[in-house]
Amino acid sequence: MSNAAAAQDQGLPIEQQLESMAELVSTGPVDLGCYTQAEMAVVLGEAPALAGLEDDVLAEGVRSLAARGLLYRAQDGEHVDIVGELGLVAALIPLNTGTIEVRRGHEATADSPWRWLISLLPGGVAAVDRIDALGLHRLSMVSLADIDDALVEQFIDGPARIPSDDPGPIAITVAELRHVAERAPARWQLAHRVRRTDGTVLEVEVQVLRSGPRRVDLITRDPQGDGYQRVAVDADALRMFLDDLAGLT
Repeated sequence: MSNAAAAQDQGLPIEQQLESMAELVSTGPVDLGCYTQAEMAVVLGEAPALAGLEDDVLAEGVRSLAARGLLYRAQDGEHVDIVGELGLVAALIPLNTGTIEVRRGHEATADSPWRWLISLLPGGVAAVDRIDALGLHRLSMVSLADIDDALVEQFIDGPARIPSDDPGPIAITVAELRHVAERAPARWQLAHRVRRTDGTVLEVEVQVLRSGPRRVDLITRDPQGDGYQRVAVDADALRMFLDDLAGLT
């Protein structure tokens, strides 16, 4: 039995299961396996990122989950139960305090994730779905500190420093942003969405661009206008920004 499966006990309240998971991820990331797009849609079909599959594709996902021993018909005959590590994920996702979506905008190897879906959970836990070019979803549970480190490693991926004469954030137009992005050998887009208690959604979108051999730029919306702001970052500055972003409520 894996650590994640050991943390799941159908007799325990989900909040207590989350506490157990928080203890596990404090020792390192917990792998939850790999699933197809159809399998994920069966479990989390209301998620916009998984919507739109044909009925026959969803039916194949149901059969696949059943064959893997992860899906059973409930006693009432009208519902199904998801068990194991995937069942744990399905139970924890509704507790999320925000979601972060990351998209890679440059070429990479076929097994490199091009899209990350990250659900921020109470207790410093994050549920991470890494999606590769084949549409396979690799799930894991990690601490917020670990996901920050992983994102910084992906985004920076090479030398990066802040120039000693850096003036701080400078305003740029949409045309200037397009010019920098088109020439950047590495491009990442990140969107953080938080549903507030009043039902509104706070959304922050940023881009991370490698604009030179030793320069990485963080692009954010200009709070004072319709354009954007551009500022050079290194690994420490980017990690601090991601920490602040994860703390938005």
